[in-house]
Amino acid sequence: MIVNLTRENVVCERASVAAHALTRMRGLLGRRTMPSGEGLLLRPASSIHTAFMRFPIDVVFLDGNLRVVKLVPQLGPWRTTAAAREAKAVLELPAGESARRKLGLLDRLAMIEPDVVPVVQQLPGAAGSNTVTGDPASGSSDSTGGAGADGAPRVLLVASDRRFRAVASALLARRGYAVAIGDGKQDVAELASRQHSDVVVIDASASLTAAAHEAGKLSNLRPAVGVVAVGNEPQSGLAALPVIPKWNSFETLFAAIEQARGTNRRNEARCGVGPA
Repeated sequence: MIVNLTRENVVCERASVAAHALTRMRGLLGRRTMPSGEGLLLRPASSIHTAFMRFPIDVVFLDGNLRVVKLVPQLGPWRTTAAAREAKAVLELPAGESARRKLGLLDRLAMIEPDVVPVVQQLPGAAGSNTVTGDPASGSSDSTGGAGADGAPRVLLVASDRRFRAVASALLARRGYAVAIGDGKQDVAELASRQHSDVVVIDASASLTAAAHEAGKLSNLRPAVGVVAVGNEPQSGLAALPVIPKWNSFETLFAAIEQARGTNRRNEARCGVGPA
C-alpha cells in the first residue's frame, strides 16, 4: 500500500514493486486495464515508455524520499517516453487516479506493508498490542508502555484488518498520537484501561453489534474513554455508534477522534472525574 503522508490519504491500496530490470522492462505490458486502487512502482527509474500499452495511465515521478517531483496525468498508450531527471522512482496509476487521490507536487509518499504494523516492541501486560509515537515513515519511533510521550493523546486502535492497522497507526503517529494496537481478540475495555487510552477506534466492519457491545463496556470505564467506530461503509443503524468509512480521507478519522476526546473532557469536567 502507498499512502500520501502530506495529505494523509491512501494513494493506492495494492501496489506492486518492480525492482529488477526484467520487471521494470515489462511494466504493464500485456495488461488490458488497471483497476482503481492498484499501482505499479518502478524503482530505480527516472523515465517510462507506453509503447505497446493498451490503456492510458497517470505517471508520478518520485525522488529518493518518495516525494512527488513531476506528475504526468492521462499519458496515452503508444506514446514514446515521459521522464524527470531528478526522479529515482516512478509510480504508475490508472488514468485519472492522481486527481481523484488529490496528488500534488512535493507530496511525500510512503510504502506500508499490509502485514507489518510499523511497531515492533511488545507492551508489557497487554498481549497483542503495541504502542508507537513519532514518525514511522522517517524511521523515528518511540515505543512506550503507558502514557503518550510528552503528553501525546493516547489512541487504542482495534481492528483485524492489518492494512487498516498499518496505515492508520502510521498516520496517527505522524500526527503525534501515541497509538496502541489490538487485533480484536483481546478484551477491549481491559486493554484500554491498561493503556490509559483517551479514545478507542473500533473496526466495525465484521459486526456492528459486536462493536456496539464493546463500546458499551468502554462507556463504563472511569475516567471515560471516547469511542470511534469505522467500517467499510458509513452506517447510522445505531444512533449511539455512527460508523465512519475507514478508507475515506483520514481527516474524517482525525476529526472524529478529536471530537470524542473533547466530549470526554467536557463530561469529566461536569462530573468532576479525572485520571486516577
